[in-house]
Amino acid sequence: MLRWLLMCLLFLVSHGALASESSLLLGVNEGSSGSADFQQRQSKYRPFTDYLSGIVKKQVKLESASDLKSLKKNLQAGRFDLLMVRPSHISAAAMRDQKYVLVAAVKGEAITSFIVHKDSALKKPADLAGKSIMMPDENAYPSHVGLAMLKEAGLKPETQSIRFARTQEAVGYSVEQKLVDAGVVISYSKVSKGWEDNGHRFLWRSKPLPYWSLIASPNLSADTVAKVREAIIKLNDMPEGEAILKSMGVNGFVAGNQQDYMDLLTYLKE
Repeated sequence: MLRWLLMCLLFLVSHGALASESSLLLGVNEGSSGSADFQQRQSKYRPFTDYLSGIVKKQVKLESASDLKSLKKNLQAGRFDLLMVRPSHISAAAMRDQKYVLVAAVKGEAITSFIVHKDSALKKPADLAGKSIMMPDENAYPSHVGLAMLKEAGLKPETQSIRFARTQEAVGYSVEQKLVDAGVVISYSKVSKGWEDNGHRFLWRSKPLPYWSLIASPNLSADTVAKVREAIIKLNDMPEGEAILKSMGVNGFVAGNQQDYMDLLTYLKE
């Protein structure tokens, strides 16, 4: 009986290993600026996963999630084979701590801004001293950058009245309704893109920082990583690639520089 149980256990372990090797898991996270629901995210990235499946000759399964806390836990557990993530401080930490590698970066840059109402008396960063500030999720990219910017300006975050909201839309609403003195958003969010069009002001902007990226587990072979990198950069020049990129809402991929993400962590002091 014991021998039979051991044989069954070995079969199940072996079968599970074979099953995991027959597919790859691609995670996608748009951060606090993403507003699509689960079904919309699945539709957005399905053409991309189908394309990747053809490149790696395996099924690429898609897991799209909006919760940043669970995303970090899954990264720490090494659950994702590939992860396309917009909050760059999260991908940077995964490259440093879990030895994920940069496959490619999306074209563009991330600029974090402190926004104020058009009637605000605030004119410069120093004016934020003692004022109320709203930021998105505590794990969100602009929140981490916003805190670093305060420190850079000599303002101690612990002495500020800082509140957190789940989305950047909530931040914009709170500033518009004068519920807080200032808010923090990132350049690719709807709030940031339409802020000046609505007559409001940017009080202060960060330097350009790394945009979102595709990273790969250290368990993937260098050959697989190279194939994926080459294939997604080629999307920029392929007729069918335009539809894939448009579906995801990105302008294309570049090779990127992993050191830029390490420098980001240095800037954030994380």
